[in-house]
Amino acid sequence: MHLTAVGPDRPPATIEFAPRLTVIYGASETGKSYVIEALNFMLGGSSLRDLPEAAGYRSMMLGIELDDGEVVTLSRELRGGRISVFEDDVRSTPDRKADRQLLGQHKKDNPDNISYFLLDRLGIADAKLRKNKNNVVQAMSFRNIAHLVLVDEERMDSRVSPIESGLPMTKTAEHSAFKLLLEGVDDSGLPQGEDPAEFRRINRGQVEVLDRAIGQVRAELEDAPELNECVDVRARVDAAIRQASNSMTDSLARRAHLVEERVEQQNQRQLEQERVNETTVLLNRFNLLDAQYATDLARLQLVKETGTLLGYFDADACVFCGATVKHQQREHAVYETVRLSESVDAESAKNEALKRDLSLTLGAMQQELELAQSRLLSLDTDVKANIRQIAQVEDALRPAQADLEQLITRRSQIERWMELWTRVADLEQLLASVAQEQPSAVERVSHGVTTTTQRAFSGTLRSVLTQWQVPGGAEALFTFADAPEIMVEHRRREDRGKGMRSVLHAGFSIALSEYCTQRDLPHPGFVALDTPVLTYRDAEHAEGGSETIDTTEEELLSASVAQAFYDYLANKHPGQTIVLENQTPPVVDAPACKVVYFTGNAKTGRPGFYPLD
Repeated sequence: MHLTAVGPDRPPATIEFAPRLTVIYGASETGKSYVIEALNFMLGGSSLRDLPEAAGYRSMMLGIELDDGEVVTLSRELRGGRISVFEDDVRSTPDRKADRQLLGQHKKDNPDNISYFLLDRLGIADAKLRKNKNNVVQAMSFRNIAHLVLVDEERMDSRVSPIESGLPMTKTAEHSAFKLLLEGVDDSGLPQGEDPAEFRRINRGQVEVLDRAIGQVRAELEDAPELNECVDVRARVDAAIRQASNSMTDSLARRAHLVEERVEQQNQRQLEQERVNETTVLLNRFNLLDAQYATDLARLQLVKETGTLLGYFDADACVFCGATVKHQQREHAVYETVRLSESVDAESAKNEALKRDLSLTLGAMQQELELAQSRLLSLDTDVKANIRQIAQVEDALRPAQADLEQLITRRSQIERWMELWTRVADLEQLLASVAQEQPSAVERVSHGVTTTTQRAFSGTLRSVLTQWQVPGGAEALFTFADAPEIMVEHRRREDRGKGMRSVLHAGFSIALSEYCTQRDLPHPGFVALDTPVLTYRDAEHAEGGSETIDTTEEELLSASVAQAFYDYLANKHPGQTIVLENQTPPVVDAPACKVVYFTGNAKTGRPGFYPLD
């Protein structure tokens, strides 16, 4: 793993972390704490402190070797923003596009963020954490465990429990995250209860809505009588409606009878009108036929008169038989003329007989037409009389109908008021019920670490502290009862001096790393500690002068504890550790370890994380 800052025309500022132990020490203000800040920034922290020495540098890169041997490099601009992922080891300004872009902040609905990326490598990307006493859960974020592996100097000797970051709002989720690391089980299966604050907020809103609804309904009832009076008024109105309806019954029956009679008259008139129309059409046609008979008779008479004279004129051929001139006989014309006259008379007699029959028919039809027209006039008179009678009945009904309509309108208004009074009663009953509602109780379940796990983790913690030669380390105990705490010699860590608080915090972080590694439980695999062992200097302790250090109140540790601390991390601890120190550490010469000294002087060795001009 390495941490590298790059920028145009600036030499890379790099720290290569040893596989087992890296110790960075030096005077104050040389940038040691900046290393932990930069690691936190690259793992999803919101911002990075701006150092004067960082002028000209643009990006920070963090190289990581994952459990499966894959090497990735995270790159992020010093000013913040997204994190670029390169699937190889990059230690200079990248000359290609990143393989992936991640959000710097955790987003529960977007897996493309650094938190999900890291947790996915640990197998807990979709874990859920309990965030309050009502068992409401939230998506896990790497920020819930970052403080367990990145411990700055302020938190190292803080009286706050090592499993907490110090933010009250995240306390419950941090407890759940610690439990997840120790036991490998998240809180997704917890039965949830209602958040009292959220419940009260919603309940107040419901009460306000119901109050407003009741007020609106009562505004519509401003001029209305009370419900009981409405019931009495409706009964009286119903009685008046029945009386008015009864008084109109005879008139309505009379009107109905007249309407039926008018319908019958209109049907009869329609039939008579059709009969008149049909008779008129037939008369017109028969008159045409009679005129045709008269024309035929006149034509026959003309033929008869003309035929008598035809035989007396010369012609090329006989008009009767067609004989030529040389074959014609005079007597023949006389004979044919007689026969023509007889034929015309016979045809005329037949037509006169037909015309006489037609005249009789025309007379009968004319008589029937006149009778039908007379009946039609009579029916028109009857229909008009019927309409006048209906109008008279309706005129008589109109005042009663107006009274009835007023009564019906009055009843509708009364029923509307009764409906509104019923609605008010229902809303007030609902309001009373809602006002008395309480959030559902949370089903009691165990939220802490089990006793078995506490004993096992306490054993790991005791082993670490004992090998570090911490006073009372063999009696160390981790508890997760009311508040998670480390007990040494029956005293809580928060009640100990600064030196003891720091070394116990460091022991807790290392023990957690070992416990998870040995049991194949999720853990980032590294720990960064800032000033974990505060020791007194033997010479100062022995001088006994006026400026002798009070080691009792601070509970500073002896150099032997520091030596055992570094020997253990260099040779026995299975994980990777980064230690930042103000004092010169003991000699560390084990394999896979390195010591980096920040001189603070541009002319001597390495001045700090960034080079000095």
